[in-house]
Amino acid sequence: MTVCKEAGHDFAEPLSESARIHDAMFNSIQIFGMALLGGLGAGELSRRVASLPRTTGYVVFGLLVGQSGLGWITPYDIEANQLFIDLALGLILFELGYQVPPVAASEGWSRLRAGIQISLTTGSAIALAILVLDFSVPSAVFVAALCLATSPAITIATCSDVGAKGEKTGLLFTMVAVNGCAAFVAAVCSMPLLLADEAIRNPAGAWSAARELGTAVVLGCACAALALLGSRLLERRPEHQHLLILGTIVIGVGNAIYLDVSVLLPMLLFGYLTRALDRKKQVVAIRIASDARIFLVVTFVLAGAVLDVGVLVAHWLEALVLVVARFTGQITGILWNRHRLRLNTASAAYLSLGLQPMSSVALVLLANVQTLYSGLEPRLTGALLATIVLMQLFGPLATQTAIKGFGEATRLQSRDPAVEQPAANRASAGGDR
Repeated sequence: MTVCKEAGHDFAEPLSESARIHDAMFNSIQIFGMALLGGLGAGELSRRVASLPRTTGYVVFGLLVGQSGLGWITPYDIEANQLFIDLALGLILFELGYQVPPVAASEGWSRLRAGIQISLTTGSAIALAILVLDFSVPSAVFVAALCLATSPAITIATCSDVGAKGEKTGLLFTMVAVNGCAAFVAAVCSMPLLLADEAIRNPAGAWSAARELGTAVVLGCACAALALLGSRLLERRPEHQHLLILGTIVIGVGNAIYLDVSVLLPMLLFGYLTRALDRKKQVVAIRIASDARIFLVVTFVLAGAVLDVGVLVAHWLEALVLVVARFTGQITGILWNRHRLRLNTASAAYLSLGLQPMSSVALVLLANVQTLYSGLEPRLTGALLATIVLMQLFGPLATQTAIKGFGEATRLQSRDPAVEQPAANRASAGGDR
């Protein structure tokens, strides 16, 4: 989702004088207000007129006012709102971890094994497709790692909009969290393959990757410990506990940036451990989709403003190949593990559809953008960015379709119960186990 974080600094060309003059016409506060109100209106229009997710409206509005449209929001504007974007990113990842439902240990291990196998089949399919397109092996491995991640922001926002509640929705959140962690680990371990200096490809590179992973885990555990301890002292007072969660996220994100590690794994662990270890239900977690909706709206608009439709036009074929390969790998892995996940064939297909949203978070969180330009072929970089544009636009609809297929979209219920009950939900009563 948030290509904003580094796209505004690294992807864009140096700012022209006209861009700086334009920024004087629209200061950062005006840009923020335009993103909030314009995104709100576009989201409602998307839902009420086209029956599309509100998220799609947010992104389309960003496209219209960003570098692919009117140019009212420039990379300079996005960089000026970087603090807000970093906080939103931490909130999104915390909520994803918190939304992973607690299950019995045996079922938890089954879901973890299934998630890892799904990530392996998906990564293999993507890497094979990249090799068929005549790219190098190191590039194929690294890009496959980036493409594993499903957008947590799109998943959270769309599930909230349709009122997704149920066992399969919980499974979707679990799989999104697992493949996000798998993508982080794979990207960290494969990034040294892109470096031109052969001397770096040695145990020192492995130590660097291990240090980053270890630091991320320790930081996530420390944030969870702070939140759990604070919740005991503050008791169940939402206004105070929300400040506690926000403050811990700010500290966690700030420390991750200072330590030069991705915020993905620390914030995911923070959310998951906070819920899993809160035996007495003392924590009152903040929900970005309701309590802090402002973060979702503005960050989706800013993400859309950064997207370049021209990249999609230039690299549509490569992007289409990556999308097809990614979907093929995911549905193959899910069908292979459907009994372990207690899904029938229809539910497995809907779950694979729900994993389709691939956001720009794949680049922002898991890679150094300078490494992309120095180590990846330009055509492959363009193909990756084009894939992000494509899935940013169609990913929310895929998630909405999956939740409706599960029969767990409580806010999209039909007046006729017989019409609302989907085939996947009817069959799951006898076929999920």
